[in-house]
Amino acid sequence: DKELWSELQVHTCYASDGPMKLAQTLLAAQIAAKGDPAAAGDCLSQAAPGPQTLLNPEPDFYVLGMKSYGRHSTFLMRVGYEQVELLLEQLNQSSQ
Repeated sequence: DKELWSELQVHTCYASDGPMKLAQTLLAAQIAAKGDPAAAGDCLSQAAPGPQTLLNPEPDFYVLGMKSYGRHSTFLMRVGYEQVELLLEQLNQSSQ
């Protein structure tokens, strides 16, 4: 449900309904893992992508956690916590 940010400038992926930068990163990782069948199905080996994937055209608005993955089924709570940590680090650096 994107009702919360329907009036904001959030660039979403048409395929996953997640924010575009993160959706591109997840798709690239999935394509890269196709050469290694063991890695393709192992969602436990994933890490939260960098803080740049959390940015949107809307200033100071971030989609984190399960909503950030849209319809991707590989979301882990650990990744959501890492996203929050990345965002807090980014906000801390920008305020200094």
